[in-house]
Order: sequence, then structure tokens, then C-alpha cells
Amino acid sequence: MFASIRGGRCAPVAALLFTLAIPGVSPIGVARAAEPAVEAAAGPLEMLAAAKRICVLGDSITYDGRWVSALSAWMEAKGLTGDVIAVGLPSETCSGLSEEGHAAGQFPRPDVHERLARVLSVVKPDLVIACYGMNCGIYLPLDDTRFAAYKAGIKKLHDEVEKTGAKIIHLTPPVYDGRPGTNHPAGDADYEGVLQEYSTWLLSKRADGWTVIDTHSPMKALLDAKRAADPAYTFIPDAVHPDDAGQWAICRGVLAALGDAKTAAEEKPEWFANFLPECHERMTLLRDAYLSAAGHLRPGIAPGLSIGAAEAKARRITESLRSRHDYLLGKKFPSSEWKSAIVWPRPRVVNPGPAPEQPAPVPADAIILFDGKNLDAWHGGEKWAVKDGIATVGGATITTKEDFGDCQVHVEFRTPQPAAGSGQGRGNSGVYFMGKYEIQILDSFEDGTDGPLTYPDGQCGSLYKQQPPAVNACRAPGEWQTYDIFFTRPRFAADGSVEKPGRVSVLHNGVAIHADTMILGTTSWADPPRYEQHADALPLSLQDHGNPLQFRSIWLRPYEKVVPAPNDDPKPGQ
Repeated sequence: MFASIRGGRCAPVAALLFTLAIPGVSPIGVARAAEPAVEAAAGPLEMLAAAKRICVLGDSITYDGRWVSALSAWMEAKGLTGDVIAVGLPSETCSGLSEEGHAAGQFPRPDVHERLARVLSVVKPDLVIACYGMNCGIYLPLDDTRFAAYKAGIKKLHDEVEKTGAKIIHLTPPVYDGRPGTNHPAGDADYEGVLQEYSTWLLSKRADGWTVIDTHSPMKALLDAKRAADPAYTFIPDAVHPDDAGQWAICRGVLAALGDAKTAAEEKPEWFANFLPECHERMTLLRDAYLSAAGHLRPGIAPGLSIGAAEAKARRITESLRSRHDYLLGKKFPSSEWKSAIVWPRPRVVNPGPAPEQPAPVPADAIILFDGKNLDAWHGGEKWAVKDGIATVGGATITTKEDFGDCQVHVEFRTPQPAAGSGQGRGNSGVYFMGKYEIQILDSFEDGTDGPLTYPDGQCGSLYKQQPPAVNACRAPGEWQTYDIFFTRPRFAADGSVEKPGRVSVLHNGVAIHADTMILGTTSWADPPRYEQHADALPLSLQDHGNPLQFRSIWLRPYEKVVPAPNDDPKPGQ
């Protein structure tokens, strides 16, 4: 949605943000064309909106990532499309310091500078958000040497990021809550005072043109306000690691700096809460993959997937979130129908040629589901009328008695003549794979005089409510039509997550209308697409939608991936 920027090229992004009209975010003024161009430094919102890849650096608080997931969910809800990749590392500093006997002597604190070049090379961000300080003073009193190490580490981080051409936003350190009478790492030291000094210095760097967001002060203010009502209150139980409310407090400080004061004032991220679970799942996938790919010196961090595998899973989450954007925001429609936020172009009309007089030949290894004689292969088949080699829909949706997974399906059908109804009420049926994934059947013939139009992702040949056909290859009502559908079922991991989504390719009247189209989940009128783990083989269904469609030939061929055998010939090919 937004152009990426480097250096001072921020004017196009400012113009786009002006038209974005983000609820709760202050409008951003744009100079009129007649006025002299004055290029101001980009603010945090402009930087975030312009970025395509956002790397979030930090320690265990960022590794936990609930504040990052909340920011990412807010971005999704607002329509900001940058990829957020959090690579926080527990125990890490930017000061390079480590207390004696850290982690019971098992390992010294990692230093971000040891891995920074690799992280930037692997993630390739155009924006970095960095939150350091909690570990940088190693839980000791304020000291000139340690303070100098923090300053030097932050400056080095800033310079190394900018050398790559990326921009950087610094966050002041979170709050340390070392309550009297509790056991915490700083003991008697005023470590919160240390972090306040670090924050004050970091904020002073704004005078040098740095972009710094103050999360420490608003977080402290929230904590003090809560404690005024309840002296025992805390959202940092161990003094260092925030709980849900504390992680949200960090995000609230960020959102306030982005101009969304209304959301920053909320006790919980309620209005975009529906985005949070999947954003956190996506954050975790990418975090683990990129941490592993970049490498680090911190023991005990679980390895992630390969970047390719993690990106593929993350992309599916992103596509699902964006296809359900309005639904997740709780947008109300006149009926209970779910509507995608995507606006599809209407497929162009293609004449597929004359209808075949006879059914297509049936392959020798096909499973016959209907050959003009009976519907004995189907549950409910007795409710449809079979006459003169033709089955007419009526009385029930029918379902095969046999279960199938990956398969090729051939279906011959014709919509009623004379045509009746309009939109989804005109010649409606559907081929359901596994009872969940529908290729729509509908009278979508357009001859210039009789256009029974419906939404593109609901017309004939659509992967219902997910993807319209590439072209409209419909024949006229009463003419025989064919589907040749090649279905690959989804693959699920043992924990129920999707390893590989389902896919479908379709020929409609011999014309390609889907080529390896990814299935986003169940195809439903009332709900957005979403996968739920199911068996590897389930029945095929033909829908009764109240319209008297007719079928004359239906067959199916299960298929499996060809697996090569090892070649033991020492001289293959000779």
C-alpha cells in the first residue's frame, strides 16, 4: 500500500497517509502543490507506514513479544502492511557488559553487536525498532563507566543500522519494578533510577535528529496510577519481565507516539483484539526462524523452522488476516453473510465453444459416481430424480459414500432453461471437496442481454468467497458444461496447524480458470475461511441450493504423488 522510502524521500508517503484516514490517528498535513516544498523529517508513523520490512531488536522482553504482537495487530487493523520480524534475544545488552556469575556462570550476557550484522543481512529491514537498557546496566547502581558503555552501544547500534540504508526508531527502556520486600536482581540498588537516566539521555538524542519513542515514562505513569489505588499492584511481577498488562503498557507508549492516543488510553487492546492470536503466532514463527538463521551466542533458545518454511506459514496467516479484515473488526452487515475486504475485478467473458453432445470418455481407472443409471454411490441420491441418463437436483445435498483425498473430478452439468432468479439464486449448486471446499456452480452466463450478475468470488467457477475464476467460460442455460477439477487436500501437522494448505486447479469447459490456486480454508457464506484439522479422506458433495440443475456424468480418480525409487545403477543412462 505504501511506497518504501530511503533518506529524505518521505513526501509521497506523507501524501498517502493523509488519504489513509486512520481512525484514532491524527491527520498528517501535506504541503499544497503551490507552496514551496519543505521536507520535514519523517515521524514514527510515517516511518512505520513506509517500511516494508521491520526488524524489532531487544532483550527477553522483546523476545516474549506480546508488545510486538499487539503493535503488529494494530498495524493489521489499520491497514499498514509492513512485515514485522521480532528478533529479541533473552539476556542481551547493547552495552557489552555482563555481571560476574551471570546465569550461574553458564554463559555471559550476549551483546547485540556480536550478531547485529548477521541479523541485518538476513532480515534485510528498511526500519529497525530497538528497545535496550533493561540489561545494559547489569542491575547495579548508576555508574559513569556502565552508563558510558550503554551510550556507546546505543550509538554504535544507531550508526550500524543507518549504514545499511535502513532507518531506526529507539524505544526508551521499560520500567524496573523492584518493590521493597521482594526478591529481585538489583537488590538494594535503585535500578529504576538507572533506567530513568538511560531514558533521559536517549530522549536527548532527539536533538541530534534521532527518532526516539518514550515508553518508560508512560509505563511508569500507568504503574504509579494503579499503585495509588492498590499499593500492592504490579504488572512486572519479577521486577524485570512484564505480564500481559505490562507488555500492553509498552505498546501503549508506542501507539501514543504514533498518534493513536485513543487506543493508547485503553486498558486492553479490545478493538483489534481479534487480530492478536494470529499476529502472535506469526511473530513467533518468524522470530524463531530468523534468530536461528542469523545465529547467536545465547544457549537454551529453541531452534526455528527454515526461513522459507516460516515465511510460507506466516504468509498464509497474513493472507487469512487480510481476507477477514472487516470481519475481525466486527463490521456488521445487513445479514449474517461474511464479506471479504477484497474487491475483485469481474472476470472477462470467454466463449468456450459449442457444448458436447455426448459425455466425455471415462478413464479406465476412474471411480464412477454417476453414469446416467443411478446415484447409488451417494448418500441421499435416492432423493434426486434420475431419468433418461440425467440426474436432477432436488430434496437434499448428496454426499459420496466413499471418502477421498487428493483427486481429479470430472463433472458434467447444465443450469436450468428457461433461466430464473438472479445472483446467487440463479442455477446454484456446488462441488464440495471433503465437504468443506467448494467450487461454485452457478448460471453466470453473460450474453449482453441477460446478465445474472453476482459477486466475482461467488460466480460460476469461483473458489467460493476466496478466488473468482480467471475468466468466465460459462455456456448458456440449458447447455451442457464440464468441470475438470484437480484437488490437493491440505496437510496438517500433529498439533493441528497447517503444514500445507489445500490447492485446486480447474478447467471449465476446457478453459483454465484456476491454476494451483491456494485454498485459504473452508468456503462458507457466513464465515471467513479458516482451517480446522480434519481427516485425510472425506466425502465429495453436490449441493442442493433449491435450483433444479442437472448432471449427466460424474467420475473421480484418486491420485498420489509419484515417489521415485533409488537408482542403484553405477552408470545411469549408459
